[in-house]
Amino acid sequence: SSAIDPEKHESHPAGSVSCYGSTDDSGEHDNHQFPSAMTAQWVSADHGEEAIRRKLKYFFMSPCDKFHAKGRKPYKLILQLLKIIIVTAQLVLFGLSNQVVVTFKEENTVTFKYLFLKDFDESSDSSFAVYTQQDVYEHIFYAVDQYLALPETTVGRYAYVYGVGVNGSALSLCQQYYKRGRIDPANDTFSIDPIDPHIITDCVGVNPLSVPPAPLTSSYKNFTLKFHKFINVTIEFQLKAINVQTIINNEIPDCYTFNIKIVLDNKAHSGKVKIRLENQASIKECKDPSVSGHGEHDQYARSKRFIAFTHRPHYY
Repeated sequence: SSAIDPEKHESHPAGSVSCYGSTDDSGEHDNHQFPSAMTAQWVSADHGEEAIRRKLKYFFMSPCDKFHAKGRKPYKLILQLLKIIIVTAQLVLFGLSNQVVVTFKEENTVTFKYLFLKDFDESSDSSFAVYTQQDVYEHIFYAVDQYLALPETTVGRYAYVYGVGVNGSALSLCQQYYKRGRIDPANDTFSIDPIDPHIITDCVGVNPLSVPPAPLTSSYKNFTLKFHKFINVTIEFQLKAINVQTIINNEIPDCYTFNIKIVLDNKAHSGKVKIRLENQASIKECKDPSVSGHGEHDQYARSKRFIAFTHRPHYY
């Protein structure tokens, strides 16, 4: 009776397998840990994707949306607005300052035209010309006389610049003409050598009466033109001035040096001598500026110029 009946043993194969914990009588798994681990991994992955999605969404939000989402103050937006205000203020201040500079130069150019060009009319500026020899001489001598009498005639405050002309003079009166030049319309012939080495330049230096005449200079009244071959006449000199109206903008006044050139152009040889005045201004800070009652403006103006990122051009 103690012997094992093989038939009985073979009739319960499922029971022998179930003791190892693989399956029960119903055929289902007893071990439920495997599906639980997979579910945890899926939930963790979903949470990670959702976190990344929220971060990206928050990153691309506008400052206002971020404020509504988390109630955080938009410090970056405030900083950007502050930058815009500062840069805009700098541009406005620089524009106003530069406008004063350009206006001062243009107004002085018009002043010089009325002072040194005889019978000047602003409406005919581009076509200002003379047609007779007498008119040419009169315009030349008029410009030089006006220059010499400048302190007594002008409303503005100007100063001469000495030593910038020929032979150390203050004003240079020059004529250019062909070395060989002959035009004979009656015989339909001409002889002109326009090559640069064959163009002669004669100059006379002129000084204001308060300064002794420069050596080797002639009286400008003896200036004689060779009308049959002259190309142009130039009168060049410099004047100094101070733009005091910049004080209105709490800036240190700038000192100007005007390089003035009057040209009587006859290169066309058409019987019409065109006259024009050219003016170039160089600007620099004045030495030892002093504004009565506004001593603090010096430091303010210097700091404002340091803050501005743009730099004013040196020549106009």
